[in-house]
Amino acid sequence: MSDIRDAGASFTHFNISRRALLGAGAAIGASMMLPAAAHAQASEPVSGGTLRIAMPFNPAALDPITGRNIPDFNALYALFDALVGYDPDTLELEPMLAKDWTFADGTTLVLNLVEGVEFHDGTPLDAEAVKFNLERSMTHPRSNVQSDLASVESVEVSGPHQVTLRLKHENYSLPTILTGRAGCMVSPASIQAAEEGNVDRAPVGTGPFKFIEWRDNDLIRVEKNPKYWQAGLPYLDGIDFRIINELNTGARTVGAGESDLALNLAAQQIATNQRNSDLVAEAKPSMIFFSLMLNFAKAPLDDVRVRQAMNYAINRDELNKVLMLGLGEPTSTMFPSDFWAVNKDTAHYYQHDPEKAKALLAEAGHPDGVEIEAWSWPDQTSIQRIELVGNQLEQVGIRLKINPSPPQVVNQHFYIEGQGSLILNPQGGWLDPSQTYDRLFGAAGQFNAGKVEDPKFRELLDATGKSPDLKERQEAFAALQNFVVEQALHVPLYTSSAMSVRTKKVQDFRYDRLHSPRFHRVWLSNDA
Repeated sequence: MSDIRDAGASFTHFNISRRALLGAGAAIGASMMLPAAAHAQASEPVSGGTLRIAMPFNPAALDPITGRNIPDFNALYALFDALVGYDPDTLELEPMLAKDWTFADGTTLVLNLVEGVEFHDGTPLDAEAVKFNLERSMTHPRSNVQSDLASVESVEVSGPHQVTLRLKHENYSLPTILTGRAGCMVSPASIQAAEEGNVDRAPVGTGPFKFIEWRDNDLIRVEKNPKYWQAGLPYLDGIDFRIINELNTGARTVGAGESDLALNLAAQQIATNQRNSDLVAEAKPSMIFFSLMLNFAKAPLDDVRVRQAMNYAINRDELNKVLMLGLGEPTSTMFPSDFWAVNKDTAHYYQHDPEKAKALLAEAGHPDGVEIEAWSWPDQTSIQRIELVGNQLEQVGIRLKINPSPPQVVNQHFYIEGQGSLILNPQGGWLDPSQTYDRLFGAAGQFNAGKVEDPKFRELLDATGKSPDLKERQEAFAALQNFVVEQALHVPLYTSSAMSVRTKKVQDFRYDRLHSPRFHRVWLSNDA
């Protein structure tokens, strides 16, 4: 098997008091939780029961390649297995639908598949099905993962259960990329049977659970896959994903006994629910970060001086204390300070400097300031977030005209139609840092609203995949990070944490750093 381990260091979780504010260097390595005894497994796993989950935001799609929101993965990994897996704690790569993989040379990746796997509709998972999926990801007009597979020249069936990927150039990050959306396998028969191949609301994967129903802004229900290829799994009979947009309301349903687990929470809910000794409230290390994503193809944000002015206007320490209760880490980049691919020299490149921001605006021809149309998610926490950021920007003359809308509406208007100039939302959640850069700033990236890129960006990005050596990749990512920061392609604010609240009967739940929970081994204890 490939021994490429792009995940970097593992992290230690420890108990802290509710009032503690974690310092920037320690925040990402800490966990705000109840005493360790609350997490101990009660006994051997038992089968049965339906896990009731409260999560915010209605997905745009449950087709892995057409969706684009981080909370989608709450359900996606229940329905779909990926070609490559990873350890939720260390993020090291593990076999999944591909039992092993090898680079025959720098531009040839060979995947050997597990035999005997079936999709939920009985279609076999074989080399032909994998080829179909990868080519669909690369060419489908609605695919949001084309940039992930841009280095792939062709996909070949080299055996009944063997697939060979021919690459345009070296890309040693590809196995890591195949842990995400591009690696999630969908039944070819389901796509061929659907009108225009649209399976957004009729997902058929190989995962531990089968899709049953989706009621918009209310409920997604899945049930146990009785023919799951991993013997003895899953333990649960099913999962009900209740869609509750207000985070406080979602967290309260756990305390009230109406839900077993609430996901995608904010620091305020963790602090409040830590007081309840019957619950487990956690804030774990995360690769998620909050940023102002910019349409840098549109005036006035096509001027680097305006983008730099915005970065200098932000007081990241204040945002972390007020919005994250110290549980995040202020940053001028996209990664926590102890992530293997981060360049610490530029992690705090933009210090809060209102006078410098004003001078840059004047130099760019805006001495009296400028108004910028902005999008925000509509929940209370998101509105509070963008209002506080807007207040900081206004101090230097940058006024935000805020349009709050649900995530799927915002994505359509901003990322697809190019309406407005910026959005504040969470980003990240990709295992390989090259994905993060390409998704956000590549011309074909799903989060690049302007669909333009500097040729220098592509040159630097391609260099990050040319070697399997970690040190060489670190040096390449340092150069790429410097370029993105200096060009101010976005306005990063702080890294976040993976925050959840659950009852003690929920056993073996781990909220990984990518905010992508897996429920294969989760079970419900009768003892709690």
